[in-house]
Amino acid sequence: MTSPAVQTGPRRVLTVLRWPVGGIRTYLIDYYRPLGEAGYRFTFLGPAEETFRRFQDDVRAWPDVEFVEAPIVGGKCRLWSAVRRQLGTRRFCAVHSQGLTAGAAVALVHRGTRVPHLITSHDVFRPDQFPGPLGLLKRCVLARLLRRATALIAVGHDALQNHLDYLPGLARGKCRLVTIVNGIDVERLSRNGRPSHAGLRERLGLADDVFLMGFLGRFMKQKGFLVMVDALDRLARRPLPRPFHVVAVGSDDYVLEYREEVMRRPSLAGRITFLDVMTNVAPVLHELDLLVIPSLWEACPLLPMEAMCLGTPVLGSDCIGLREVLRGSPSVQVAAGSPGALAEGIERAMTKPWTEEARRYVPDARQRFNVGGAARQLRELLDDTLVNSPLPLGEGQGVRAV
Repeated sequence: MTSPAVQTGPRRVLTVLRWPVGGIRTYLIDYYRPLGEAGYRFTFLGPAEETFRRFQDDVRAWPDVEFVEAPIVGGKCRLWSAVRRQLGTRRFCAVHSQGLTAGAAVALVHRGTRVPHLITSHDVFRPDQFPGPLGLLKRCVLARLLRRATALIAVGHDALQNHLDYLPGLARGKCRLVTIVNGIDVERLSRNGRPSHAGLRERLGLADDVFLMGFLGRFMKQKGFLVMVDALDRLARRPLPRPFHVVAVGSDDYVLEYREEVMRRPSLAGRITFLDVMTNVAPVLHELDLLVIPSLWEACPLLPMEAMCLGTPVLGSDCIGLREVLRGSPSVQVAAGSPGALAEGIERAMTKPWTEEARRYVPDARQRFNVGGAARQLRELLDDTLVNSPLPLGEGQGVRAV
């Protein structure tokens, strides 16, 4: 009888990234630390650009970590060619792709290697993403590529159902479909969450009676910032119980366009302050009267988890992914994409705040969103995958079938 695979040395995982920013960066830091403690070692393969180099700085101190840069040619990242070269070294016990773009690139060159391929999907599909007959063809091709993987991991239940709705062919392959719901490092959040000596209100010159709201995230269509601008424009024209101010913390994409849009609204003059992106937003969350998340779609966002673990009231949209995180909490949801509904929700927060309910929910939030359980699930999935897919003797740095 053949016994399960025995791990006799470091198990090296090739981790492939196309967009090493935001939630993917946080995911790798929080989920991979326990894997490293369990004996796994990592080779990170990403684009030859600044985003990947900043990520390298975050994890450079990890034991025996390696980095491989994929060339950018004509504005496109040649992930597949770099992956093919690395797989040819026969050094890896598994490949872990971060995102469907990376997963599809790996699938193009992965066949015949016998190395298990896991994909973690960090996004969802949208109705306007695959228009017309060509869009249907693209969905069919993508499904065929993705179901070559050993396992596809969705970061939320909404996200997995979304993938099955758009790519029903996924369910017909041998690819194992798994949900491991996102989580956060609540201990690190607590350590980093102390307000700075110079409080946000003091820095902004705001009086104590000003209702301070926050928008935190990338300035891109998905995050719904323009919906919030429209809602604030409506509120500024109403008699309100308190003056309000918004801190908009973020960068990238449409930040210049969004600043110009705010400047075009006379009613919002002096009411919105843009701040550069921060690696640690916990001190800001502590000082907010309300965190507003007007997203149009999400997979399973971390920001509302952080806010709830710190006791910050959250007003969010009922979009896919975000609704899953807010469900069962004191947070308030409004219709996604509706400036009117968002304005009503903000006014409600001013007149009948749920601050005390948010603070009482902190112990439940810390237990519910703690990443420890999710990290264990990922490790168990990877361990189980290696036991059931042993590599030939000598491959994968210590993965042996006996």
